[in-house]
Amino acid sequence: MVWAPFPEEQPMSPMQVRDIASVPSGKWRNGKGVTRTLAAEGTDWRVSIAEVERDGPYSMFDGMTRLSVILRGKGVVLRAGSLTTTLTPFAVAEYDGGVAWDASLLDGPVTALNVICKRHIFRPTVRALTGHLSVPAGATAIVLAAGRACHAIASPEAPPHRIAVDQFAVFQQLEHPVRISPDPVGGNDGGFGLVPQLVIIEPAAV
Repeated sequence: MVWAPFPEEQPMSPMQVRDIASVPSGKWRNGKGVTRTLAAEGTDWRVSIAEVERDGPYSMFDGMTRLSVILRGKGVVLRAGSLTTTLTPFAVAEYDGGVAWDASLLDGPVTALNVICKRHIFRPTVRALTGHLSVPAGATAIVLAAGRACHAIASPEAPPHRIAVDQFAVFQQLEHPVRISPDPVGGNDGGFGLVPQLVIIEPAAV
């Protein structure tokens, strides 16, 4: 398994935490935008944050399901022939990565959390962390502490792991369920929105 933001020599553990802003940015596959890859497993799935600054085509990913959540900005309209998908702030939109979508910004640039997974192989979900949520054993999870710190508890006896404002955590090879909770108060919008997000990637049901 390859985790894009972490150096190869760093020992792996069930949880990795890093500042979002420290992840290097790279160009989209089609060169029309910029993205930060938070975590990836080869070509099977990827979780990233994209900056969309102008209208234009989206990169195509044949055989992949895409999920997007707008973290900053008014939104994006995706069009492909008679098909239309609208991405709005803090709402999860699911659409086909193999379609040649053309994007039109709604009143200015946006920052989007993007998830792509191989269809029928993985089942991705994205949830806003407005309260306690659990990640099941066997799943992979990415916690984006956008604007508000979060805590992760692996068991009632274990101390909580803190994920500070505008950091993200990657949980892998979970042997036990993990409980994720946002701080009840406080927060600061550092450019990645004010609502923490939880991405869960599980094997698709057989």
